[in-house]
Amino acid sequence: MKAKPSLEQALCIVALLGIQDRQIPLHSRLVAERLGISTSYLKKIVQKLAGADIVKTVSGRDGGIVLTRDPHKITLLDVFDAIEGASTFIKNTGLVKRVFGFDQKKAFMKTYALKDLNNQQPVANVLAVFGEAEQRYREQLATLTISEILPITENQPLQLDWTKWLLHQSTE
Repeated sequence: MKAKPSLEQALCIVALLGIQDRQIPLHSRLVAERLGISTSYLKKIVQKLAGADIVKTVSGRDGGIVLTRDPHKITLLDVFDAIEGASTFIKNTGLVKRVFGFDQKKAFMKTYALKDLNNQQPVANVLAVFGEAEQRYREQLATLTISEILPITENQPLQLDWTKWLLHQSTE
């Protein structure tokens, strides 16, 4: 599985917003500049995050992007699913069964005069291994919330208005 570049960008957006004062929307232009992407590309990422009820946009002169939920309640899996989708990594199309003809074991054994054929199941179980790996991957992502990856100051999550810093950085 190869993740889209927008997954890393989405994680950065959500982390920025996790630190951002919830009363002050973060302007989209500043986020796009900080990430080094166009505002139209940022809009696509934000739409996916909004579709998953992770962020929302606030219109107006002082508008921008804000989190819709507490960072303690947003997992890495939430962000992953918003960008990559919740569909499985690999789908069973029936190809293994068709290629190896497990449903025709008796005929196969008779054709080749085999007395015994025991190890056909490992080939069929390969897809199950991928399924288990995906389940563990998703379980691991679900254990970590956005709040757990944010910086802490004086034993409290950092909470500030990024606007001042991002404006300062864009003028340098």
